[in-house]
Amino acid sequence: MTAEPIAATLVEEKAYQGFRLQLGNALIEVRPVAGQSLARADAEMQIDIFMVDEKDVQRCALTERVTGAQQLRDTLTQWRAILS
Repeated sequence: MTAEPIAATLVEEKAYQGFRLQLGNALIEVRPVAGQSLARADAEMQIDIFMVDEKDVQRCALTERVTGAQQLRDTLTQWRAILS
């Protein structure tokens, strides 16, 4: 039996300068690198995954860089599956 994927909630959106998603207990922050705009299909983006530690403090657990909308979608889909 497979677990139902958890819902992603848009927490904050800054036009083409980035956004934050709440995915279960994890916060995922996406922002363009080096002044690029998310409006560009080939923009390089940094993804920071924040998770709550044993002291209930949210810390950056992982940072990834991706290029383009398809890689971003694939990475977010992967993290949704991991966190479900």
